[in-house]
Amino acid sequence: MRKLILAIGVLSGLSAAPVHAQTASPSLAGNYLPSVLATSPAHRDSLMEMIKGKPGLPFWVRALVRQPRYVALASEEVKVKDKRMQLFRACEPRTCESSWIRVLYSEDGKRALLYVSDAKLGIKIFGDPTPEELAFLTR
Repeated sequence: MRKLILAIGVLSGLSAAPVHAQTASPSLAGNYLPSVLATSPAHRDSLMEMIKGKPGLPFWVRALVRQPRYVALASEEVKVKDKRMQLFRACEPRTCESSWIRVLYSEDGKRALLYVSDAKLGIKIFGDPTPEELAFLTR
């Protein structure tokens, strides 16, 4: 009986301990675009390269990095074909219903996709999203 109790105690201790250590992957949810652009060169560079020299963008979108004067919601982690991605929403203050963006980043921030909706300038899509990625940008 003693051996059985000892064996149960050892087994229960093993089940509580991890078999191998795992590092927690960074959260892609709950982040804000201005702080991510300020602290992550990968995110900043991929976005700026994509919009650099492109006509027909609202001023506030062109100034996303230099002058973060926009309303930004916390990011959301989404899965696109089993890949973790980070979705940001932002808009121009006082005109959120008529001028807004969605930015979808790869987990490492090196690939950015941008959907711009502006009542005066129309809709623009940057980064060549797949149909699955476009579904997240347009919802």
